[in-house]
Amino acid sequence: MRESDVDILKKSLNIIIGFEERVDLVNSASEFLEIHNRNIQMLKDLGVERQSVFIKKNISDYPKFRVSEIELFIFKKRKEKSFMWFVGGRRVGFVYDLIKTRGIIFSQIKKKVAKIKDINQRMYKVVENPIFEEVYEKTGY
Repeated sequence: MRESDVDILKKSLNIIIGFEERVDLVNSASEFLEIHNRNIQMLKDLGVERQSVFIKKNISDYPKFRVSEIELFIFKKRKEKSFMWFVGGRRVGFVYDLIKTRGIIFSQIKKKVAKIKDINQRMYKVVENPIFEEVYEKTGY
């Protein structure tokens, strides 16, 4: 992998790492997923190049997301309310969000985002310096 590709990967990983606290780092849910999926593909390529079992294992640990889940996460973090929340109140708004996300509640989405952040922080260090693979493997990550 070229050094310019590694720099792009590190910047993209940082965007997703910071997303939990600053949803304004991305313009939309689809952009978030595009960056995240590109990161995964680049990590796969790097894992093949380095013949890394560690990278492969961590890639398989990434949770799956739907656009509607990321949309809800962004919406809630910005403290916005949908029309359904205004018209129907808290219960109707909650049910509407459940339907929209196919049964995934906000706390579950937060856990998924936190897990992605955690994995990306490890991957960032491994991309930057391959010695961290050994460190993480010895510490049980």
